[in-house]
Amino acid sequence: MGPLARLPLHPLLLAAYAVLFVYAANISEVLPADLWWPLTVALGVAGVVLVACALLYRDLRRGALLATAVVLAVGFFGHVGAQLGDTFVSEPLQLAAWAGLLVAVGVYAWRAGSSLSGVTAALNVFGLALLAITLVTIIPAETSRAARASQGEPVGDDVIAEATRWPDRDIYLLVFDRYGSDWSIEERYGIGNDIYPQLRERGFTVVPGARANYRATDFSLASILNLDTLDDLTESIGRVSDDRTPARAKLAEHEAGRFLRANGYRYYHLGAWYGPTRSSPIADEVRVWGSTTEFEQVLRDATILPALERLAGWVEDDDFRYRHREEALFTFRQLHRLADEPGRKFVFAHILLPHPPYGFDADGGVVRKATEKEAIADGRESELFAEQLAFTNARMLEVVEALLDRPPDEQPIIVITGDEGPFICGDIDCVDRTPETYGIRFGALRAYYLPDLDYQVPPDDSGVNIFRMLFREYFGADLPDLPNRSYDWPDNDHLYDFRDITEELPLPLE
Repeated sequence: MGPLARLPLHPLLLAAYAVLFVYAANISEVLPADLWWPLTVALGVAGVVLVACALLYRDLRRGALLATAVVLAVGFFGHVGAQLGDTFVSEPLQLAAWAGLLVAVGVYAWRAGSSLSGVTAALNVFGLALLAITLVTIIPAETSRAARASQGEPVGDDVIAEATRWPDRDIYLLVFDRYGSDWSIEERYGIGNDIYPQLRERGFTVVPGARANYRATDFSLASILNLDTLDDLTESIGRVSDDRTPARAKLAEHEAGRFLRANGYRYYHLGAWYGPTRSSPIADEVRVWGSTTEFEQVLRDATILPALERLAGWVEDDDFRYRHREEALFTFRQLHRLADEPGRKFVFAHILLPHPPYGFDADGGVVRKATEKEAIADGRESELFAEQLAFTNARMLEVVEALLDRPPDEQPIIVITGDEGPFICGDIDCVDRTPETYGIRFGALRAYYLPDLDYQVPPDDSGVNIFRMLFREYFGADLPDLPNRSYDWPDNDHLYDFRDITEELPLPLE
């Protein structure tokens, strides 16, 4: 009897596979740092289940059979349910089927005789084969990623430019996700927006014709925070690639944060469930609601846990909408608290509003069962967006009032911006490349509070020049503006095949 028949590793192998399968399926959007903790937890839980089942049967191999059934039920319930979709197999019926499987395996493990060795060996081989399949995807991708990283310029202490003067003012970058320009919001939803005059009343310079450099959050914010376009990725990676992680890596140790820290600012990073902006290794302090990353949430959704919670009635609303609400409220609270934090500070806040799901009415009340797809299907999207937008505007103005409630010489520099405009149909790639569609997707909210600065913001302002202007005008850095251009790409297999579509943007300047 060989080791594969004697030593039942299959519960651990399948637990590891449950994590690696999801990682491999999302490898163009995640990094190894996202993997280690979920993998450790999965192996640890599987080990505890294995020991408990072995004690129950007083036999390691028999217990391992039931442990493997538990691992499969817990780790793959969501995957199987997603394949069944809206068929006649309801969620309670699926739970009953998995329970039946556990009972059947438990009975077999109790009564298994001479077949036990063969089944153990077969399950070990099966688990190893599954792991090998995932590694065939993961290893080449990570090897290629590491090779690209080794060819890049090392990150040192040098910053993008040298300051010659130093303002004694805090700096806030408030990014509101999918907050388009007035034109793009009216074109997309048929509703008006009164935020521009309200910001002007409070001393902001508002840019009606502002646009994003790219039509996706990760690319857009990478450009804003690194004061440059992403043309270097076209050269280093090539035009044929579906790997978003090089662009997202630019959000980790970005030039804006490094410049400000080098010039005496404390960097506060207010993240969200969106993985690329959830944290920053160069921030002095990261504040984020909860502890679950986007990858960990995807893994959890694939397990049996959400179904059991729904069956038990423990959740009135879905977890994601609840988290979306709580994170936004947490970020607004932190902005109020940071307003009185001593010392010069740079505050980056990524606020996932008015981005769906639609969880707020205008007064902050809970909106239920209003995912983006549900809202579109019900014909209520414009109504729900208007409610969430009104809530977003009210909280935005409250934060502005709190930040400006101090003597004029202590008021901060504030940039309020959208990262992109609204989606067209609930899909990032739902762009038919007409001027109207481009105008909706690239039009972005942009407003500046620039104390002690008499500066005329260009009417076609794009995100790439936000910090170039601030560092030049306030710090004396030699950072001339780049051309205000916007770029599209063909599809998610050609992410860095950028095409300049600036002249196709129908963004009126009011």
